[in-house]
Formats: sequence, C-alpha cells, structure tokens
Amino acid sequence: MSEFFLSALSFGLAAGLKPGPLGIIVIQQTLAKGLLSGFRASLAPLITDGPIIVAALWLLSNFKSIHLFVASLGLAGGLYLIWLARKILAIKDISLAGKLSTESSILQAVKVNSLNPSPYLFWFTVGGAYILRGTALESTVFVITTILTLIASKFAMALLAAFFKSALESRGYVLVMKALAVTMVVFGLISIHKAYVLMHAAGFL
Repeated sequence: MSEFFLSALSFGLAAGLKPGPLGIIVIQQTLAKGLLSGFRASLAPLITDGPIIVAALWLLSNFKSIHLFVASLGLAGGLYLIWLARKILAIKDISLAGKLSTESSILQAVKVNSLNPSPYLFWFTVGGAYILRGTALESTVFVITTILTLIASKFAMALLAAFFKSALESRGYVLVMKALAVTMVVFGLISIHKAYVLMHAAGFL
C-alpha cells in the first residue's frame, strides 16, 4: 500500500508543481481575478482527469490477463517518467514574464488541460500500470491521492501567485522540481524493473 500512496504523492506533486499550461492558467486567474478564481482553475483536473481515468480503467481492464500488454505498459510508463524527469532536470530558471497577459476562466482551464497530452500519457502508461498491478483498494488510493495531490499543488501555486509572486521564479522552486524529478526517475526505474520481471515470468524473455 505504501508504494502506491508514496508514488501517487510523488506523481501528483511533480505534475502539480511543474511549469505547464494549467499552472499558467492558475497563475493568470489568481493575478487577474483573485485567489478564489485561481482555486477554481486549480479544480480543472477533477473535470478533465475523471473521464480519462474511466476510459483508461475500461480499456486496460480488458487487457488485464495479457501479461505482455501489462509489461509493455509498465515499460512505456517507466520510460515516460524518466523522459519527463529529464525535461524537468534541464530547467535552469523559471520566468513568468510575458505569460500573464491574457485572462482565463474555469472553462478555459478545462479546455487547456483537456488538450494537454500529459494526463493522457500518464493514465494510459504509468498510471494505468499501477491500476492494473494493485488491488481495488490500492488502485483507489493511488487514483485519489494522485488527483488530490495534483489539485493541492495547484492550490499552492495560486497562493504563491497571490502572496509570493517572486517565489515562483526562485532558485528554491527549481530545486524542489529537480528533487521531484529524481524521485520520478526512481519510480520510473522501478516500473521498468517490474515490467522486466513480469515479461520474464511470462516467458517473453
């Protein structure tokens, strides 16, 4: 159970704190209309990720007995985490200048997040692999923890935008992101290892 909770916590924090389209929307809402609007924009994953998770569960449950598919999913998820971590580790500084000029709404936040490939890549790769490997309770804990941590991280960004705008461009923020990236590499390697063990046990290697 601890692996599912801690990994979900790490994934949610990394997705919530990394610079991206939804994060910019949250900051825009907060700076343009106040903290409450930023909080509303932060709730976009509740609307966008829900259908993605349902689709992933429906699709992946049909392949649960196929070990090669599950192992391939875990391998793809592990590689995706390492790729994403590499992009985060390459960040040298964060500048929001010139990115806060347009207004946004909760509908725009939902639209932006719906068009963002990251939720799809996550739930159909590493997220799906965790759902397939876990019991009903473990999978539920994983999904709920990931979503709530993601939203809480966006809330934190709204607070930073409202009260500590300069902190969003600080060296400490970059260092936190890099620490999370290292954690993502660890979980990526774990996912790849589990995929190898599953493929070996099933006689594919």
